[in-house]
Amino acid sequence: MVVSAALIVLGYAASACVLAWLYFGRHALARPPIGVFGLADVAFLLGGIVLVPLLYLTLPLWSVAGLLGLVALSALYLIGEPVLRARWACWVVVLALGGAEVGTHLQAGPASPTFFLVHNAIITLITVAIANLWAQSGMRARDAAILGAALTVYDDVATLWLPLMGDLFARMAELPFAPVVGWASGMEGASLGLGLGDLLLLAVFPLVLRKAYSRAAGLTALVIGLSALVGVVFLAGLLQIEVFPVMIVLGPLMVSQHLWWQRRRGCERTTWQYLLAESAWATRQ
Repeated sequence: MVVSAALIVLGYAASACVLAWLYFGRHALARPPIGVFGLADVAFLLGGIVLVPLLYLTLPLWSVAGLLGLVALSALYLIGEPVLRARWACWVVVLALGGAEVGTHLQAGPASPTFFLVHNAIITLITVAIANLWAQSGMRARDAAILGAALTVYDDVATLWLPLMGDLFARMAELPFAPVVGWASGMEGASLGLGLGDLLLLAVFPLVLRKAYSRAAGLTALVIGLSALVGVVFLAGLLQIEVFPVMIVLGPLMVSQHLWWQRRRGCERTTWQYLLAESAWATRQ
């Protein structure tokens, strides 16, 4: 049963990465007017990553659920708008998905397979939306590597040295829209899960490498990231580690890949150069 849960979670993680890749080449998000993603935005993200868990641990559960729902519905609308085009149709789909999440949570319970199916599908779509927002807003491979390196340190401290991540997952485990892809492991109601933050870095890094260097660089990052995740999940299960800091594996891999491609290809491509290369690639197909 534990192996089945691991395979299901890995399947959703792979789906999120592949869908983010496919979406990136086909749809342009309606981005907010915040300018090009840069190092200042990396610093802002890191500040949010540090502060938000503390906020979720101190706020009443009903307000945490409300904030999670607001973020989830906003991300679903963001990803749906370029596909459905009509605003009313997008809101119908978004509200239907939100209603399905809340409905299955109340009717079937947060540990039921029905709820996990709906919830994991929504978190997968949220991952696709945010990963594309970051990549399409101009996040560079350098910025993603710096973010990965910083999160490696943070994940190590917050998970291994402090009980922060364990307390956070325990508090939000039974909330709708919890930022985790999971599945019941069959061990006294326990479940196996992968946090949205880890999933986001896993999905966005292939996109920024694709834009910065080439499709080959992006696809290589996709394969390396998913292979590393498989190793992490089964190693954590083998050693019976309850909360494993995934970024201590993913972060160094992100940094090393960026340095490799930078040394091999030099400067990152501009968005204009990337679009020209993508157009040439599509013409050859």
